[in-house]
Amino acid sequence: MLRKIIPERDSDLEPLKDPGQVTGFSSPAGDYIQERLHIIQRLVKDPTNTFYFEMENNDMSQVGINKGALLVVDRSIKPRNGSIIVGHYEGEWLTRMLVSNQYLSKGPMDRKPIKIEENGILVFGVVTWACNPLVGEGSSDIIKLD
Repeated sequence: MLRKIIPERDSDLEPLKDPGQVTGFSSPAGDYIQERLHIIQRLVKDPTNTFYFEMENNDMSQVGINKGALLVVDRSIKPRNGSIIVGHYEGEWLTRMLVSNQYLSKGPMDRKPIKIEENGILVFGVVTWACNPLVGEGSSDIIKLD
């Protein structure tokens, strides 16, 4: 079930403030009016522990996360095998796939996964959604036409 969030309406985008005033009576279809879907209802399960990041490179393109992608990261989810995580490892912030809780990989075709040493990795959170741009910044790096 989606959480009910009622966003403020932009009066400039509404065709009529009150359709019932135009004709003097309300529309019979008024009973079937639905609330607008707020994208946060779909993307965020735990608002308190959810953070947003922008992907700065194409390191994770093998798993469909491209430069410029908006990453929705949930800190309340425990990472497991195959999770895409945002973590701090050897002084660097990374987005990688966790493999067998022993390796950090850029994807299934990664020939050089990083072996997690004894001191481990500081996992910031698990990526729950990656929203890739289709137009604009970052999208031109996905497909290059020559």
